[in-house]
Amino acid sequence: MQELKFNEHNFALVERDGRTWLTAADIAIALGYKRSDQVSRIFDRHEREFSASMTMVFQTVSLGKGLPPSDIRLFSLRGAHLIGMFSRTSNGQAFRAWVLDQLDQLDREVAPNRSLMAAWFKAKAAVDAQDKFASLCGKGLSDHKQIKPPLKKALDQISDQIQPSLLT
Repeated sequence: MQELKFNEHNFALVERDGRTWLTAADIAIALGYKRSDQVSRIFDRHEREFSASMTMVFQTVSLGKGLPPSDIRLFSLRGAHLIGMFSRTSNGQAFRAWVLDQLDQLDREVAPNRSLMAAWFKAKAAVDAQDKFASLCGKGLSDHKQIKPPLKKALDQISDQIQPSLLT
């Protein structure tokens, strides 16, 4: 996910803890609020409904300007959707639909890797189970020599498709 744009407004994406976050001020602009603190006010009124994975506070530092650090509230896409649910602006409905589209897009990007990893774990479990069976039985060693190569080949093919850093 490189860039997000809603109604001609480009979001300043914040990458933190391996996730993409949106600032409360950007969400306020997208929803059509005149004041940038309106989203924080919505959050304060409905804080109990947000999980820790939906929002966080990020502390920025000023670089050489002598200003004190400031706190910026960030929202995940799910958190932004919930803000949109509580918003009473004319853009609220379109914003909610847009956020759901972004979540769907993100899911489509991640799903192939997730299923490839599941296939790898299944193939690895089959190879490991065959190795354990051969070492336990002893007498099934000749069967093991016939069964293991296709299992190992399937595992190697899947491994070649996965980004190498995921396996180490």
